[in-house]
Amino acid sequence: MTLKPQMFFAVLFCLLFCLSAYSVPALAQDVTQNAPCGVVDSIDYPIDINDTLTQRYDDFALFRARFFGNHLGIDIGFERWGDPVYAAARGVVTLSNITEWDTEKGVVVVRHTFPDGTTAYTLYGHMEIGETVAFPPVGSCVERGDVVGLIGWPSRGLPHLHYEIRVGLPNEGGPGYIEGNPLTAGWYHPLDFTELWQTRLEPGFIEARTFTEVPALPPVALDDGSTVLAGPQSLTGFLNGVQIWQITTDGVITGLGALPGGRVAAHTRSGQVLVLQGARFAGVFSVQAMDAPFQVVNGDTMVFIAPDGGLLGYGADGAVRWSLPPVPFAASDGGDVTVRVGDFRGNGNAVAVGLRVGAQTTWRVVDGQGQVQYEGAYTGVVTSAASPDGSWLLLNDADLMRIVDGQAVPLASLNVVAGRAARIAFDDAGNVYVYANDSDSTLLSLDSAGDVRWRVTYPLPSASLAPLMSLGGGCLLYTLDYDGMLNVFDAATGELSAQRQLYSGGDRTGSPRGRLLQVTPDDQVRVGAGFLTIATFDGRAVASQVACGV
Repeated sequence: MTLKPQMFFAVLFCLLFCLSAYSVPALAQDVTQNAPCGVVDSIDYPIDINDTLTQRYDDFALFRARFFGNHLGIDIGFERWGDPVYAAARGVVTLSNITEWDTEKGVVVVRHTFPDGTTAYTLYGHMEIGETVAFPPVGSCVERGDVVGLIGWPSRGLPHLHYEIRVGLPNEGGPGYIEGNPLTAGWYHPLDFTELWQTRLEPGFIEARTFTEVPALPPVALDDGSTVLAGPQSLTGFLNGVQIWQITTDGVITGLGALPGGRVAAHTRSGQVLVLQGARFAGVFSVQAMDAPFQVVNGDTMVFIAPDGGLLGYGADGAVRWSLPPVPFAASDGGDVTVRVGDFRGNGNAVAVGLRVGAQTTWRVVDGQGQVQYEGAYTGVVTSAASPDGSWLLLNDADLMRIVDGQAVPLASLNVVAGRAARIAFDDAGNVYVYANDSDSTLLSLDSAGDVRWRVTYPLPSASLAPLMSLGGGCLLYTLDYDGMLNVFDAATGELSAQRQLYSGGDRTGSPRGRLLQVTPDDQVRVGAGFLTIATFDGRAVASQVACGV
């Protein structure tokens, strides 16, 4: 395959992307008018790719020097020569040529019409025919699961299937590789696209935005309706899924936060702080801080952890509003006095910070004016959460306690020792939910008095990366795993009610630090797996068998 310029196609894609942006527009008046073979009602991969997903192999957009460009699809099914290849979804065949790529074998392209009126093309490359298997003819209809060919053996590699999803090029195999970002030139990420549409076709889906950048931190939504993504060394603003601005920073971005008035603040590893309103610089200054995200309190005060473990409160103009000196640490048994961040979170009015030296953690609650509300020293695992009433809950190994009026009040002993990836969440009734990250993957709930309501085994074995946890109106508990699985539990019983899968990125592009889970009081769930897509669900429709509000 040779590299071909696709300038016209890139312009066409940008126009289409600006109109759709993967959101759910009003349905076309007659979707079937342009769908002679019917509208997609299910979608899957063209072959079994469990091995690909398990290995987290992902070569989409991978640069390969021998082809002088970035890969436009994914290569799957290695060493499975002659295995059948299936149509990913219902559609009409627009290209069917056993010599489309010469010695690189044959290609079939299928056009699909989706329920929102958009279309996309799937391409199946490096295919061969067999004694009983032929390519479907151009103009014929295929259903999901129909055989469209066999995995072939191209002359320049091992047997495999080259699989693309794109917005155009119905009648040609295409270049296979291009210069630049395929996501801005008319190609979709096949794994992200497929898993998104699988969940779009399930109950409870509301809308989604798919971006052309992979976030290095959780995206932030601004009060002007835009969303800002932080890449490793860039900030990109999006409105309705369409890029509206981008700037390059002086180093790796370690913190990102929303400020009032449509402003966003970012902090880099080199110490630079940028305050932006759209593409306009509203402030640039320097803060030397630990490599940890900052917290925003009292609207626009940014709280950083100083290199020595103190806290610094800065305004958006770069002025120091307050500073707090560190707590003295004794050297660990090995003489190490290195300060590490074990816990740092905010609730809008205060921050909780746990700094660790050796096995000892000093945990503090500090309000938005820099006043210490609580301070204590602990050994073992320490994690915290802010309750709806503004108080804090602290988990230290197996001991759960409330921080009330500057005092630590014991609440319960969990009878399990929490791991470092333990997490806590609350509901408005005062019930507490704990993912223990112990060897048994315990998930449990306690009432406001500390009595156990239920205890279950979490569906994913204990991992080093904690799930995100949140509750909406209190009827449902939501967790988001590192692999992009959204779990919905009945908060009254702990029963797993439903799951939704988003693609979290492969071995090169996954960015778990960019995960996002936000739930409103009416159970509107906004979730990002740390990759390209942020989706919104109606949690009660997703878990329809749970009788919320009854």
